Amino acid sequence: MEHEQARPHSADPGEWFIPGVAALAPPEFLTHFAGPRPVVSPPLPPATPGQLANADKVLAGRYDIVGEEHVLAPGFSWRRNPSRDKEWQIAHHKFYFAVDLAHAWRQRGDPRYLCAWRDLIASWLREMGTGFITASDAQVEAKRVEHWVLSLLLLQGTEWPRHVPGEFLRPFLERIAREADYISRNLRPSRNHRTFQLYAVFLAGVVFPEFARARELVEMGRDLLTENLLRDFLEDGVHVELSSHYHNITLETALAFVELARLNGVELDRRLLERLHHAAEFSLWLQWPDGDIPLINDSDSGDHRPMLLQAARLFADSQLAAGGSLGAAGSPPAEAARHFPEAGYFVLRDGWGGDAGGYARRQHVFYDCGGIGAGSHYHADLFSFCYHLNGTPLVVDPGRYTYDANPDSCGVDWRREFKSTAYHNTVTVDGRDQTRYLSKSMNPPPGIERYDRTRHPSKRGPEPELVEKDWFLGRDSAWVWGTARSHEYSPLHSRWLVHMGRDYLFVFDLVEPRDGEPHEAALHLHLAARWLGAAALAEEEGCAVLRGEGWQIRSLLEGGARATLASGWVSTTYGVKQVAPVLRVGRAGQGALVFASLLGPDAPRFRVQRFAREQSAGGQCFVVEGLRAGVRFSDRFFLDSGGGDAAAPGLLYRGPRAAWRMGDGGSIEYGFAARPNLLEIRGAPQADAEGRGHVEWWAGDVALSPP
Repeated sequence: MEHEQARPHSADPGEWFIPGVAALAPPEFLTHFAGPRPVVSPPLPPATPGQLANADKVLAGRYDIVGEEHVLAPGFSWRRNPSRDKEWQIAHHKFYFAVDLAHAWRQRGDPRYLCAWRDLIASWLREMGTGFITASDAQVEAKRVEHWVLSLLLLQGTEWPRHVPGEFLRPFLERIAREADYISRNLRPSRNHRTFQLYAVFLAGVVFPEFARARELVEMGRDLLTENLLRDFLEDGVHVELSSHYHNITLETALAFVELARLNGVELDRRLLERLHHAAEFSLWLQWPDGDIPLINDSDSGDHRPMLLQAARLFADSQLAAGGSLGAAGSPPAEAARHFPEAGYFVLRDGWGGDAGGYARRQHVFYDCGGIGAGSHYHADLFSFCYHLNGTPLVVDPGRYTYDANPDSCGVDWRREFKSTAYHNTVTVDGRDQTRYLSKSMNPPPGIERYDRTRHPSKRGPEPELVEKDWFLGRDSAWVWGTARSHEYSPLHSRWLVHMGRDYLFVFDLVEPRDGEPHEAALHLHLAARWLGAAALAEEEGCAVLRGEGWQIRSLLEGGARATLASGWVSTTYGVKQVAPVLRVGRAGQGALVFASLLGPDAPRFRVQRFAREQSAGGQCFVVEGLRAGVRFSDRFFLDSGGGDAAAPGLLYRGPRAAWRMGDGGSIEYGFAARPNLLEIRGAPQADAEGRGHVEWWAGDVALSPP
């Protein structure tokens, strides 16, 4: 905190460079910075096709930003925003396209790209002062400095001095020094914006030792960024905002900081390196088999394989290399499931595959059984899950779409819609969100409360409370149980999510009123946009059955429940939304409201043929029957509802939850039981299991979990 209290002094405008460099005339100034640098730069990232295509758009005056493309005539004003969304102008002022133009010049050698890079920066320097977009704090300046510096590094080794005069370069570098000074004075108190700011300060100090404050910028950036990253990445490695997108882009910045520091002899805290290694491990587990990510909280999709490969190199970790290569190299983890306890996240898989093809076809379940995250990037999504199956997303989180809280021409607040509980794969009660949404709009739609910092301690209502949580990550199955209490409605919501035999998902939802009043509940399952028009809903033997190529979803229709397949929205890129199917199962009444569903493959190797409730004196029991590798199986899921026992041939169980699989001959081949008070398997009492924890067993073996 010493750096914070010192508040670095403002240098005189003529003293941004060390004396020997400050005295150079423009030609010598250019020669100095175009020559060999006393800095070791990280390996240059290769240009992507998207970056090269965007460079071509910029040459044509077309700026495609946050889902909107606008044509800006030569000499446009940087002060004018052509979009109604302020995020467009914020992103424009961050100069992402400077990197794209530098890549295009480096790869193609066409001076038009370099001249556009020079002229756009020069026009900004002529018109703009520092701190123009104050609503988004100095993270705009930080990202602009980062992109300016990276683009300059990309120019090195090319003939760029032929097109960039010293008369341009001196005020440009001086502005980088000024912006770094401004950023160091206007730091956010925490989280990702502070990370971006401090990295920009560190980057400027390392890359330009000719700056008068270079050493101070390096030390300040290193010390404060280390503190911030240790606060913002939890012990389990997950970023405190619980956004899959911000986790990865913050980690990308952190890894760039680590690599630049190592290459230039800047010593780093060992605790930070360990924490970032954990963060990279979470990114590995988060990653879908196709290289993309589930969109948890405010998120865009993205391929973060280069980041995993960089982390694999920095931490000498072959597991990260497996993720970065999608199974083509490295050695994936041995375990199939992982719990991230501070975040409350679970990742359940059916394995990692033996090669790149097997890696891509794996099942991947991302399940949220924790908090909703620090800051404003939260969504009301407790107990939501995403399911990747057969090499493609099936059940998805719809994403964020926009930060603009102003209603559109139809009066829809899309910011609220995408944050709402109904836009996630969980259960709504009485049509309410799990936590109250507060709008930042000056004119919110009817029924939406406006955020007022003088009356509201937070930008949302109280967080839902997780009053019970239990889980088991076994050898052949994994399950998570949770019960939540919301401050927005009185019933409790419990969910039991089971990855049975790592073959399919069984999902049980219980809504328990505590006020004696009738309530309405609805289960929502959002499908990827690719399934629009490619999935059919039918009713079979008391089940709603939704089928698409290679998969099926079944949900029991009990107590007047009704299933509909409607059109919803998903957004994988900011500002762009696509129509996508949503399965909704709703029911209403007094007393407990129950939903029982299964999701899984529908193919010759595995196919469910029947899903039903089965009579049981001891509690609720559900049966799943089908074919596995051509052999008939029958699974049972038991939940105690009053102290009764689960009884089956070869099994007697007393406890909260259990499941077992019977083979074609009717005998139990596999099972698991949660916290048994009584357990008999094939007539033999399992005294060691009672009160000990969770049990998983096979036809010839019983394994106990740790107590």
